[in-house]
Amino acid sequence: MEKDPTLWPLATWALGFLMAMGGGLVSWFAGFKSGHTKTFNAFAFAGEIFTSGFVGLSVFFLLTSMGMHMGVCAAGAGIGGHMGTRLLIIAESVIETRINKLKKRL
Repeated sequence: MEKDPTLWPLATWALGFLMAMGGGLVSWFAGFKSGHTKTFNAFAFAGEIFTSGFVGLSVFFLLTSMGMHMGVCAAGAGIGGHMGTRLLIIAESVIETRINKLKKRL
């Protein structure tokens, strides 16, 4: 598959984004069933879905750039979407640790 996202067909973009949003939907529903979300809040739901879409699509890009098979990229997008903000917090922590190590060297 072409690694340049500007050359991807719409179906490839849709696959990554829908898998990511599906992962976010599963995550939100699991929180709803376990009582973390007491009432249906449209803003919280939309925030969860769009954050999941962003994170999952980022994972999709990352895996594609590494030359992974399209099925693995789609599965990674779903998993990334399910993790949502938790994956963002992990990434932030890793970047912060590396920056602090660089600061100590200088």
